[in-house]
Parts: sequence; C-alpha cells; structure tokens
Amino acid sequence: MALIITHPGSAHLDDFLSCCLVVNKSGNIKKIKRKEPNKAEIKDPTIWKLDVGEMFDPEIKCFDHHQDDVDDECTLSLLLKYWGSWSIANEVYNWLKIVVINDIIGPEEVTKQLQISYKAMGALDSFVERTLLDLFKKQNEIKKGSLLFSLMEIIGQNFFALIDEYTTVMREVKEKLEYKTIKGVQSIFCYKGLNHSSTLIRIIRDRMKEKWPDLRGGIAIYPNKRVKDTIAIRRYDNDERVDFSRISNYDKVVYSHPKGFFISVEQMTEDQLEQYIKDAIKI
Repeated sequence: MALIITHPGSAHLDDFLSCCLVVNKSGNIKKIKRKEPNKAEIKDPTIWKLDVGEMFDPEIKCFDHHQDDVDDECTLSLLLKYWGSWSIANEVYNWLKIVVINDIIGPEEVTKQLQISYKAMGALDSFVERTLLDLFKKQNEIKKGSLLFSLMEIIGQNFFALIDEYTTVMREVKEKLEYKTIKGVQSIFCYKGLNHSSTLIRIIRDRMKEKWPDLRGGIAIYPNKRVKDTIAIRRYDNDERVDFSRISNYDKVVYSHPKGFFISVEQMTEDQLEQYIKDAIKI
C-alpha cells in the first residue's frame, strides 16, 4: 500500500491528521495525492482512500464518512476504531472528540460543547496548525522525502508514541499511587521507582480529579525532573492552605520557589516526607 488519496480543495485537521496516522501505521506510503479517486482506485485495496470514496469499507481501505449510514463519525474516528485505538486515544488526547465534532457538525457545536464564545475559540486557534493545513492544501501531491511528508511522518509517529508511553506509565502508576489526607489537605503520592515525564504529571492530575471530583487545591508528590533522585512537591490551584516557603530552610530542601507553590527535597523516609508537608500546611 504505497499510496493515499484524499480530497482536494480545503484542508481540515481530520483529513490531514488521518493521512499522518496512515503514513505511520502503513509504513510503506510513498505518496499522498489530493484528488477525487476514480472507480478503479476506490476498489483497489492497496490504496488508502481517506475522506473520499463515498463509502466506509476497511476491506478496500476506504474511510469516508459522507454517507447517510455513517453517523457521528469522521475519517479520523473511523480509522482509530478500525485499529482498536479509539478509547485509549480519547483518554490521552482531550482534543480528539472536539476535532470530530468540528468536522461533523462545525465550530458552532464546538462552542456549545466547550461552553465558550466564538471570540474565545478564535483566541485558542493555532497559527502553526493553520500554516500546516494551508501548506497541505496547496499540494496536489506530497512525496516521501519532501519536508511536508517528513513532518507528517513525525506527527503520526508521535501520536502513537504518546499513547504507548501513556499506557506504560499508567501500568506503572497503578501499583505505586497513594492517596492521603494530611492535616485536611488531599495529597497524592506517586514518586517511588518512577521517572519524571509530562505523561506522569498529567496522570497524577487526572487521578486526583477522579478521586476528589470537587477538589480545588491539594498536593502532589512526584519525581523531580531537574535534579535526579530528588522529590518534587507541588500545591495545585494556588491552595491557600499550603505554603512551602515555610519549610524552605529545612535540611533536606534542594530548592524552594519563593512564592511557596513548589519545593524539591532529597530522598527521605515517608514519615519524614509527611512531616515536611505537615509543616508547610498553615492550618
């Protein structure tokens, strides 16, 4: 399968990102053509048809959603469900469902779902995304080795790599996550035998919201990224109960932010760590 065909004219995140993912999953795509496929191409199972072809039939690699029997789907969601990746991709990428809604129904529905104004939506618009889509729109063919094709390879690779990382970290975190309430402040401990990553920080935040849905504030304890083998302690949502500058002069403190929302400490026993946190809580 050395070829992808997608529609000409205006470019959207749905068709662009779908092409990126197929480039990664297939591994042997040499060219992307932006045109309407002919009947022979539609029937050819060696050609991926994305957002074109007027049918959804994975057997012939046709992933179109512009027909009456396909509801609430875009090409991106059809592909991810075909690969069995839809659920985990939605867990990793909060923006994924918004891309689907925007492509199927339009920006007005997006503003309703997010409860924001058109002005706010415009302020969140990505100049980088618009530049890439504009570049994609202007090409009739994108060949392997070109700058745009190389960027699309990277995007597809990173999309699935982050899902793999998320799955791995989630598996590790399940065994090491601890919830505690210290002097009335909800705290999550997740630092033993783990490495710092943006994925870990996101999972910690998500688990806090899951454990305490109405929580505003709290404390997270996790591996510090700046100094190896040290522990980071952070307060969330400017929790007024917590001020780590209160313990900035303690023996095992490596760094203390002057505004009191973050501190890093050397390795210590869990009892010692809890005592540090108790002393930082003002109530």
